[in-house]
Amino acid sequence: MAYYGQAPQQFGIDVNYLWNIFQRVDRDRGGNISAAELQQALSNGTWAPFNPSTVRLMMCMFDRDGGGTINFQEFQQLWKFITDWQTCFRNFDRDNSGLIDRRELRDALTTFGKLDIDQWMREEGSGDSN
Repeated sequence: MAYYGQAPQQFGIDVNYLWNIFQRVDRDRGGNISAAELQQALSNGTWAPFNPSTVRLMMCMFDRDGGGTINFQEFQQLWKFITDWQTCFRNFDRDNSGLIDRRELRDALTTFGKLDIDQWMREEGSGDSN
């Protein structure tokens, strides 16, 4: 666990950047942040806050001891999880629209092993599998 005043350990990302974010939102300097503090730390790339339900879900996923807060190590893991998903999204958002269209969704689901994607998309409505 990292303590204030110590250099945090490497986790494959810019740890100093994350440490600064963590310190800024850890109001009581206790080394753990709440869901409300996590909400302040996260943005959707547009500086818009994450949905509160999403924040609560992520807290449940990364709060290893079930205490309702996450420490810096858990925050690093959560941050990596988010950035990995952003990278995945960007790989399939080939037109850089910020949205996944039907073709991009088909490509993503096919990549993830959904074998009958064309049939599923036809059943979902338009019949346009391209």
